[in-house]
Amino acid sequence: MTTKPSHTLSRNTDPRLDPKLLLKIGEVAALLGVTSRTLRFYEELGLLMPARTAKGTRLYGPDDIEAARIACALTDLGIPLQAIQALATARSQSQTGDQASRTVSNLLEALRVSVEQRRKDCDIMLNQIAAATSLVRQCFGCPKTPTYTGCQGCPVSQHLDHSPVLRIIWDKVGQSHKSPGDNICRLLVK
Repeated sequence: MTTKPSHTLSRNTDPRLDPKLLLKIGEVAALLGVTSRTLRFYEELGLLMPARTAKGTRLYGPDDIEAARIACALTDLGIPLQAIQALATARSQSQTGDQASRTVSNLLEALRVSVEQRRKDCDIMLNQIAAATSLVRQCFGCPKTPTYTGCQGCPVSQHLDHSPVLRIIWDKVGQSHKSPGDNICRLLVK
């Protein structure tokens, strides 16, 4: 008994696309934690080329899903969509294999440098978070009000320079529970 594919594909020349493994756009969006609009936008940019049914429904195979996952991961790292698009379309826009390989190699090197810088930035932030955690734990069991005026001898307040991340947590010198707009107004008045 032969099983008939559940979807007729208008662009399915690849025998590796098993109809049982194809997902619709909403399923892929849910799987990746993005919106369907994001996937459509990635398609507009040339990052994805899902198969389509005769009625135009997008169907994503494992390779499409992996390409979308990588595009999402790169954007999560702060890589501009323009850089991802250049990488995704470099081969198809090249006249020769030599041109394509050189272009892709240059784009991959630029991507590596960018990701390496982000990794260094993450390492710095992780060190700042570790320092902040160590300082904050010194306040475990403190009965005082957690404000500058309530605890002027606070070990954290005395070491804010050791972890810049604490500057978004601890109240500023002489301030307690003011709105963020107060800081902006104070700066603008000076």
